[in-house]
Amino acid sequence: MTTLEIRPAAASDSNAIAALVREAWLAANQSLLPGDTMARLAQSNHLAGFVAGEWLSVRVAEFEGEIVGAVGVNPAGVIWMLYVHPAYQGCGVGSALYDDAIGTMKEAGSRKAVLEVMASNENAVAFYRSRGWVPEGRRTEHIPGFRFTAMRMGLALA
Repeated sequence: MTTLEIRPAAASDSNAIAALVREAWLAANQSLLPGDTMARLAQSNHLAGFVAGEWLSVRVAEFEGEIVGAVGVNPAGVIWMLYVHPAYQGCGVGSALYDDAIGTMKEAGSRKAVLEVMASNENAVAFYRSRGWVPEGRRTEHIPGFRFTAMRMGLALA
């Protein structure tokens, strides 16, 4: 991938980011969620409203004018989302977004990074473990009709 650009999100990107996150999240978790929960989440517009309010802390990966990935990070050291369109997974988009997020946190002076991931999402857990993240705890989360375990992970930055 030679023309991948990582840039700050703009307010006008909110709908594209929400669609990307919904598609990537559903693809990553389709075998873990009941069919009725999947259908309900696939039709939900809640994510667009959330992204519209948080776009200032989002950076996007753009390839040939299309948003193919997004990462949400804050200077306090929290990666609150990292998603790559399923068609672009395995092409380095996630790594580029991840590196950008870590750089942002280090520039802000963060000494530690934290995130949460669905514990049963083996690909995501492996992605972070391969970069030195360690599990720090678990909690139960609820999506209407479905309970899951979220794994909190941490990484020393300094």
